Amino acid sequence: MSEDLDALLLRLRDLPDDRAVAEADAFFRSLPVEQAIALTESRPEQVGPLEGAPPELRYRANHLILVAAQQRLHTLVENRQATLAQRRRLVTLNEMLEPAGKRLDVDADGNRVEVDVPRQFLLVDPEGQGRMIEVQGDLRTAKNIAVLVPGMNNDLERVRAQSVRAKEIGEEAGRGTATIVWLGYHAPLGLTQGRSTESARAAAPLLCRFQEGLATVRSPGAKVTLIGNSYGAQVVTRAMMQGARAHRYLLTGSPGVDPSVTSAAQLTPPGTEFFAVARSRGDYVSYAEQHGPDPASFTDAVRIQTDNEQVQITGHMAYFAKNSESMKNVGRIVRGELGAVTLAARTTPAEETRMLGMSWAGPLRTLGQSPVVVPISKAFDGLAMLRTVASTPSRKTVLDGTPRSRQQEGPER
Repeated sequence: MSEDLDALLLRLRDLPDDRAVAEADAFFRSLPVEQAIALTESRPEQVGPLEGAPPELRYRANHLILVAAQQRLHTLVENRQATLAQRRRLVTLNEMLEPAGKRLDVDADGNRVEVDVPRQFLLVDPEGQGRMIEVQGDLRTAKNIAVLVPGMNNDLERVRAQSVRAKEIGEEAGRGTATIVWLGYHAPLGLTQGRSTESARAAAPLLCRFQEGLATVRSPGAKVTLIGNSYGAQVVTRAMMQGARAHRYLLTGSPGVDPSVTSAAQLTPPGTEFFAVARSRGDYVSYAEQHGPDPASFTDAVRIQTDNEQVQITGHMAYFAKNSESMKNVGRIVRGELGAVTLAARTTPAEETRMLGMSWAGPLRTLGQSPVVVPISKAFDGLAMLRTVASTPSRKTVLDGTPRSRQQEGPER
């Protein structure tokens, strides 16, 4: 059985995404349930990230990966051999192993009991800056699925805010929605790395294969919305150019797309139902156009409204603010109420940043593309690292927060 898996993984390396996912799917469909579970538990590192493998098996595999990493780091901390980064990582793994909630089940005697519902991960990479893909909801029954690709400064320690954001997107979109946080890439950490497109280029083929795998899992009528926020918009646009499969696409606060792209029509793959962008007033990241033209300025792009009477969005950080028109539009797009999406006026960066008769968008763009910004970025990154070190929890705090052992709860049938 293990040899068959090795042979499969070898074959998948050079196959196009659709064929690779189809072969993985067929392999696991051919196995009896007991054998598939046994293979998962003996080879979690291979099954956990495998696109095309059943999500239930991948959840189980990644839970095992989390537990093993947690126990290893706990031993290091207990023996006073852990680095500061390892102490921080242990706190993160403890949080990731906390149950997502409770559900009713039936025990061996037929009694209804409450059991923990573990969080659902399609990928867990606990090494280095870390990666993860988390699912909230049921991929097999959801009518609508939102895939959120976050931007820079998201490592395993800081991605928790994205899980909260995904939950809120699901609530805004309504019943029948599943959400996914796709941190399946090494996001840039700091302004220095964020000035490069290297991370986005490496991420794009990974996102393409993930989307292909998602197509084998979702119900036939389910619609998928791919959302790229900030640097995540750079990832999504590069994946779109490589044919990433989704029904709807939304870019918020984009730092720019590839310089060769001059229209939304160049980005959207065949079969696209809806493509939209959001740029709020004062979004310095979009104005800087660090990585190319801002898609919100394309004449054929649908630009969604971000403001309403309740909430006025300014700057770069509030596209998903509760009760904002921006967030309401996110919900409308995800659940397919495309006719209800409200549109923004076609204003230019110069018009949006005019103060005392002058605009600051142009000078910002010039500064962002100037060599002088390199030492400034490095200085900011150094200060951020000092803050991270200063916030590291004590050894006792870390040990007090680590359970001695944790078994997977939930269904095995």
